[in-house]
Amino acid sequence: MTLNNIKTALFFIAFLSKSIILFAQETITSGRLNITILNNGNGMEIQSIKDNATELLNTTVNPALFTLLIHNSTTNTDETITALSNWGNSTITNNGDNGIITLRNPTNANIASSLVATVTITTENEKSSWDLSVTGLGNNCSLLDIVFPQLNIKADGNDTFFYPLYSGQLTNNPSTAINYTNRVYPRGWGTTMQFFSYYNTNYGMYFGFHDPNASLKLFDIENENGGIKIQCTTPAINKTVNGNDWEMPGNFELDLYNGTWYDAALLYKEWVSSSANYWPTESANRTARQHSVGDIGVWLTNYIAIDGTPAQNQVFIQRALNFYDFPVGWHIYEWNNYQMDHFFPRYFPETNGLDDMVTNIQNANEDRVVVMPYINGRIWDTGLGGGDAGDAEAVTYFNNEGFADAVKNSDGSYREESGHFGGNTWAVMCPTQTNWQSIITDATDQITRDTRIGSKAVYIDMIAASAAVECMSPTHGHTIGGGSYWRDGYVQMLQNIHNTLPEDRFITAEGGCDFLADEIDAFMIQGWQTRNQVPAWQAIYTGKVQLFGALTGSSNAWYGSQDFYGILSQSFAYGVQTGRQSLFLPIGSDATPQKQMAANYTRSLGRMRYKLRDFMSYGEMKRPIDITGTIPSITYQVVDWGGARATLTITNQAIRKTVWQHANEVIVLFANGRVQSPAGVESGNVNFSFNFNPADYRLTGNLTIQELTPTTEGNIEAVNGNTFPKDVSLPNLGIIAYKITAEGVLSVDPQERLPSLMIYPNPSKDIFTIDYIDKIENVKIYNTIGQLVLETVPENKRVSITSISKGVYFISLKSKDRKFTIKLIKE
Repeated sequence: MTLNNIKTALFFIAFLSKSIILFAQETITSGRLNITILNNGNGMEIQSIKDNATELLNTTVNPALFTLLIHNSTTNTDETITALSNWGNSTITNNGDNGIITLRNPTNANIASSLVATVTITTENEKSSWDLSVTGLGNNCSLLDIVFPQLNIKADGNDTFFYPLYSGQLTNNPSTAINYTNRVYPRGWGTTMQFFSYYNTNYGMYFGFHDPNASLKLFDIENENGGIKIQCTTPAINKTVNGNDWEMPGNFELDLYNGTWYDAALLYKEWVSSSANYWPTESANRTARQHSVGDIGVWLTNYIAIDGTPAQNQVFIQRALNFYDFPVGWHIYEWNNYQMDHFFPRYFPETNGLDDMVTNIQNANEDRVVVMPYINGRIWDTGLGGGDAGDAEAVTYFNNEGFADAVKNSDGSYREESGHFGGNTWAVMCPTQTNWQSIITDATDQITRDTRIGSKAVYIDMIAASAAVECMSPTHGHTIGGGSYWRDGYVQMLQNIHNTLPEDRFITAEGGCDFLADEIDAFMIQGWQTRNQVPAWQAIYTGKVQLFGALTGSSNAWYGSQDFYGILSQSFAYGVQTGRQSLFLPIGSDATPQKQMAANYTRSLGRMRYKLRDFMSYGEMKRPIDITGTIPSITYQVVDWGGARATLTITNQAIRKTVWQHANEVIVLFANGRVQSPAGVESGNVNFSFNFNPADYRLTGNLTIQELTPTTEGNIEAVNGNTFPKDVSLPNLGIIAYKITAEGVLSVDPQERLPSLMIYPNPSKDIFTIDYIDKIENVKIYNTIGQLVLETVPENKRVSITSISKGVYFISLKSKDRKFTIKLIKE
């Protein structure tokens, strides 16, 4: 071989070696789950996610794993950098079941060269947790927004995508029909929970945004190149401040599972019940409040000032109570001297005689009625626009007392909203401000105090329904832009309110977003109506917080229509307390047949709800049960409040069904929402059957079954054998439940509810403590480039970290049976 040939061969070997380094692949594995990462030399990409050999990504596109939007204050430019390219240094550390991706030295001259982006992916039991940190922004760069993750998954047909609109919505064949873009969390009319899922007959993918503090974020789920784009944008904390290094709130969870939306909901429940700050905790006071609201069968509503004096309204509600033979809620508006759409938050003085009306009706009907006045906890009337244009008194009131506490835009102006309540212009109020908190706290105190109005509940509008927004005020004492202050502020306000209320008085709000589930006792969800709706919220939160309300209407046209009965039958079966119905629905001997039938139906729903309250208010919603038979369809219209309040036409099976469990008892519930024409005719049964397996509910021993309707309780009969079939014949507008009682119920297998591990404090200066049920045998601490910096054995569950420098680390902790990876910040 000549010298030139040797040089050529050596050059080729060196080039090949460099190519192998630059374009290295690393695969992280846990059981069926395989995640392959490609180092392309100046960036990283997720090349593959597989369920064994089945590729789950849409490989026709190559989305960036993350995108960072950065502002350079020196050049006054906004710069963008993605995980794919423009990094001077990129490395992957692979420990088999976890990996650390580190990107350094951006090549864009307008981005600090010290910038480091670190993605950590840990896997266990076919689950993966993804974490992102951004450090080294320097003195002239600030992080504005973080888009992470950015994925595009396959969607091959005969498949379904779940997203948390209202209680949950499904899109079938989502590669051609999904558009869930710019959806804010938290928002009760948008994204109510922090998880999504995709499933088909072969596998499912769970996408959980496990942020325990419910920070502000935006989701984009849409069709893209034959697949489904899944993207989350998080506004940075202190986004106008240079050097605002960022740690992802919580983590992104991508898990494999088999099943449907219900199984994905259980994965979210497993996390939220053990790790989220907004999971409702048990206490004597909360239990008392839950029973005050959970025993209600029907909610009624009206406008006091429009319908007469308080004394006249007292007569109206008493007539309704004589018709409804169970506890009701009475949701009242226009109870003060100002119109509902004017002068928020000035609610007092109340209408003359209101206190006597509340006292008289509650005393005369002890435990039969809860009076609940309306207030708004989010907006302030500016005196501008709509019916208030030119109202000098309202303008002065806002400028003098409200402006300072309003949410601020980056230029110092306040955040305006219009269209609510007569088209007036409103200022959105920042929930962290103590003056605003005290105004709402004082209003609820006066409403519920026995020496003032004495109502048993108060409804605080919009705080859970409307979207959280970025507040850019540097004087409000919270992080600027992103963060969890929207929840933090409302929690402080609601805790102040609870501290002033008598034990049995409760708080409700509109919208049902879970970020306030620990502080709100019931959510009014009248606008939770759309196509392909499923009760995922109820599968997670039943027994912890109540839901009430379904938007129907109050005209004779509504009462005679399929719309009225289709909406109410589904809402009822899904565990929602019926209402808010018109106070005047059951009143009047000259009522039309349509109105009489509607009143009787709401009474039947209320009776059944009250009879089954141990299950539907305080139990658990279980997996949907299959039924067989020829089930007719019904078609009706709803108003979808989540978008432009469009009217949607829905076609569903007439039979709505759910299963509920309370201790060793299970009910299988059916509601037939079909109405025949002419109104008032209720003939024609729907025949079907179901098969009951007690093992699905951990029931043990001998079983009995009892048939329940709103007005009857059948004989208790013994069941021969274990699994048994049941035939059902249900008339139009019929409601029936089968209560199965067992001698006992098995405890949950510990392997099915694995204990969680936490370390505290975190951040930590010198020592952290491990909170875990079992002994931790070994602790390894790695830096962000995967180097082992400390290995030790805990002493009394405590670990000293005095020997390592300040920064971000990843801790690997091993017990006898499990392995954990947790991010640690050393201060």
